[in-house]
Amino acid sequence: MKRKWNCGNIVYSYCTEADLSDIASMLAKQNVCEYLFFGPNKEEDTLAYFSPLINSISESLKANNIPDMHVFTIREKDSGVFIGQCALLPIEFTNGNYLIGYQIDDTQWRKGYGSAACEFLTYFAFSVLSAFRITGDCAEGNIGSEKTMIKAGFKPEGQQKRYWSKNGKWHDRLLFGLTTEDISEEKLEILRSKYD
Repeated sequence: MKRKWNCGNIVYSYCTEADLSDIASMLAKQNVCEYLFFGPNKEEDTLAYFSPLINSISESLKANNIPDMHVFTIREKDSGVFIGQCALLPIEFTNGNYLIGYQIDDTQWRKGYGSAACEFLTYFAFSVLSAFRITGDCAEGNIGSEKTMIKAGFKPEGQQKRYWSKNGKWHDRLLFGLTTEDISEEKLEILRSKYD
C-alpha cells in the first residue's frame, strides 16, 4: 500500500509518530483552532487522540491493507517543513462516504495549501477509495474553509443551528457535499495525473 503522494513541492503522507510533535504544536495555537470544535489542545490531549489513529494506520500499512482512517501530514517536499494535516474519516453506516478535514499551520496560511489539501482529499476519496460521496463541514464564519470547499466543487447542503458549543458560545455548522455525479471523469483524470 502506498504511503506518500507528491504534487509539485508538496508531499502528503500517512501520519506517523514522528509527525505528532508538529501536529501538537499546531493544534495548541488559538488562531489555528478558532473555527474548530476542539482546541486549542494541550500536547497530551493531541497525543491521546492521534496516537491510536496512527497505530491503527501503521498496523494496516504493515499488513499491506488500506487503513480505515486516512490521516495525512502535509510537508514541503524539498525542505520537509511542516504545513499541516488533512484527513478522510469514514461516516458511520454509509460505506463510501467520508468526512474531510484539514488544518494548516498559521505559518503556512495564504499560500494555497488549504485548497491543495482539499483537492488531494478529493482525488484520494474518488480515485483510491472509490467513494461515492465526500462530506465537508465548517463553523459558520469560517469563510476561508467555506470558499476552499466551494472552489473544489463542493455544493452547500444546509446549516445546522447551534451545533457546536465552544467557550460558552454556540456555533452553527455549515454542510457541504461532493458526489461522484458532481465530478467529471475528465476532472478525475486531471487529478490522477497530478499525484505520483
